[in-house]
Amino acid sequence: MSEILKIGIPTLLFQVLTSMSISMINNGAKEYGGSALAAMGPLTKIMSMGTLIVFGFLKGFQPIAGFSYGAKKFDRLYEAMKTSVLWSTIFCVVFGLIAAIFPSQIMALFTKGDTEMIRIGAAALRANGLSFIFFGFYTVYSFLFLVMGKAKEGCFLGACRQGICFMPVIWFLPGILELNGVIYAQPVADVLAAIITVFMALNLHKKLSVEESHMVLQSGIPEK
Repeated sequence: MSEILKIGIPTLLFQVLTSMSISMINNGAKEYGGSALAAMGPLTKIMSMGTLIVFGFLKGFQPIAGFSYGAKKFDRLYEAMKTSVLWSTIFCVVFGLIAAIFPSQIMALFTKGDTEMIRIGAAALRANGLSFIFFGFYTVYSFLFLVMGKAKEGCFLGACRQGICFMPVIWFLPGILELNGVIYAQPVADVLAAIITVFMALNLHKKLSVEESHMVLQSGIPEK
């Protein structure tokens, strides 16, 4: 039961924070008129398409990583991590660049002649598209901590993007940059979450190396 909760509670927290972040973005945008608020709807839908595809891919990564770690098959774990980071990042780069290069054309699909909505939405989509390139890397390690049974680290990292990093930004940035603060809140949070992930990933790899060395010494098998 505790193992189920270790994965389930952080996932629930992530979903709650995602809902809260969307509400906070909408509340921030409505202060700048109907067009700004209208632009946030398509933005959320478009970026959700990308995030859900990454989640689907990483649902396949979870059981492989969890079994490999539990069985102390570190070579398979490293291979799964490398493959997942590579392919999720490739997808995020392609998806993000499409959003960043063609933001006006994409936003125009959601309105009939509201040029202000297209302008605001295009700026937000371009910024979110560029920061989306970090999403695959961030999410791989967020999932990885959970399947390894490291609930505290997984919960903390899972809450970073939409909570720990995002909420302070959305509270303070609009007061400085006004509408641009709303537009750039999520991209800034994405970058901060990616930086935190780098440090946590480096620490994780050090611990895995120590575990692998101990296993080799206990088994009496010479290290490669």
